[in-house]
Amino acid sequence: MPLSSVPHAKILLVEDERLLGKSIQRYLSEHHQCEWFESVEAAIGFLRNESVDIIVSDIKLPGKSGLDLLHWVLEYQPQTPIILITAHSSIPDAVKAIREGAADYLSKPLDLATLELSVARVLRNTRLQQEVRYHRQQARQIGEGAEPFALTSSAYAEIEARVQRLLSIENQSGEAPSILITGETGTGKGVLARRIHQQSPRSAEPFIEINSTAIPETMVESELFGHEKGAFTGAVSQRAGLFELANGGTIFLDEIGHIPLGLQAKLLKVIEDKRIRRIGGGRETELDVRIIAATNIDLAQAVREGTFREDLYHRLALIHLHLPPLRGMAEEIPALAQEFLREALRKYAMPHDSNQLHLSVDNERMLKQHSWPGNIRELKNEVERSVLFHGLDQLSFTHLQHLQTPSAPMPLAASSSSKGPLFQLPEDGLALLEVEPRILAQALQQTSGDPDAAARLLHMTEKEFEFRLQRHHFDWTQAPGWEHPIPEDGVDLTLLEQNLLKQALEQTRHNVTGAARLLNLSRDQMRYRLEKHGLDS
Repeated sequence: MPLSSVPHAKILLVEDERLLGKSIQRYLSEHHQCEWFESVEAAIGFLRNESVDIIVSDIKLPGKSGLDLLHWVLEYQPQTPIILITAHSSIPDAVKAIREGAADYLSKPLDLATLELSVARVLRNTRLQQEVRYHRQQARQIGEGAEPFALTSSAYAEIEARVQRLLSIENQSGEAPSILITGETGTGKGVLARRIHQQSPRSAEPFIEINSTAIPETMVESELFGHEKGAFTGAVSQRAGLFELANGGTIFLDEIGHIPLGLQAKLLKVIEDKRIRRIGGGRETELDVRIIAATNIDLAQAVREGTFREDLYHRLALIHLHLPPLRGMAEEIPALAQEFLREALRKYAMPHDSNQLHLSVDNERMLKQHSWPGNIRELKNEVERSVLFHGLDQLSFTHLQHLQTPSAPMPLAASSSSKGPLFQLPEDGLALLEVEPRILAQALQQTSGDPDAAARLLHMTEKEFEFRLQRHHFDWTQAPGWEHPIPEDGVDLTLLEQNLLKQALEQTRHNVTGAARLLNLSRDQMRYRLEKHGLDS
């Protein structure tokens, strides 16, 4: 793995032999930035103000030794790997250093080709470790969000042809033009982004995803570009940004339309210059990264309204791929549902014969009639939900007939009382987490405690009703019900929550923080529910 195949890195060299130091610096500087110092003291002084990707140091040095430098790095910059150079007589020291945390050691007389291979290998391993840490952190924060759906249906034939053409050009030229993927929430934009990366020459390199709406506006710049220690209040250590972690691979900017206008200019400069500078840093790092952006909003309209930069839009939309909504592919839905059914059965270890796995005619009809506002993600969730509550033998989607379809209005909006819509969000808001137990109690009170009748009133199975009831641990005979009786045609709790979320967003002009406050939710709770219902924020 020659250095030319490794993304540009900043290397710190510590070597007191001038001839050897100049030789190493000249060699490494062919593809990287190499800073050379002749003592550990000078190197530490540099590291107090600057960050590097890797350190190469002799062990035997005047004053402090390479082992002293290793101990300092392990304490103050543990994320920085260090390679030690040793004379034959000090090999025991090198072995000790490896045990204490050095990435590698090389013996003198030094072969520059061997040094090149060692630096490349350590850089590669370090970047993989950074990517693993990043994905573990993401998994802890937002859970596994990957959709299993592979874009192979006939409706995607044109998109697939363009993707393959794009990949062919990249294989021939090595260039990776930016890509903009648009489509409604749940259409598989993230899946397509991963598919492009996995089929490209960059597939062995990192794929880093960032959702612009999941990060506070004040932290987006730091997440993208990184920061140096002390760059701002709370920056207690230096941190590589996601662009650096993605170097050599792909960065996926999801919900690009929500990036603050002030930050869009900096993003445009990074795309054009292919260089990045950490917040508080004085040096730029060269980038070789494919940028894929995605959004469910009309960026052209956002440009006209002045909320999105026109030059950035044209830069990102060099290749524009638009994913169609699921409601326009009714004939494809049964095959997709069957694939999601197989996955759900495997996920929950339910016995089944894959060769005999088919949806009933009634189930296929109900799935095809539904409008699927949440698109593929909603279909996947509905299939999994039915598997959990019904099992394979009694798989049912009858509850879908009560949800919104192209020909049926939303039942919540139609229900009314003398005081206005039955489920109108009050101007001063309400506690959303209290809505479900109150509706459950109301349903039981209206049906004299009959769980089967109450379940039918809420458009769910008795099993699901009991599950929800047990989750809240309350005595329905003493619990407060809803302000008004539930209408005879019932109400769907999922649609009710979605309706209240929409009302909160409309009342606050789509200010997520304000809408969360109106529903007595934390920002994270609000974000989770918006994602769950496929609502634009």
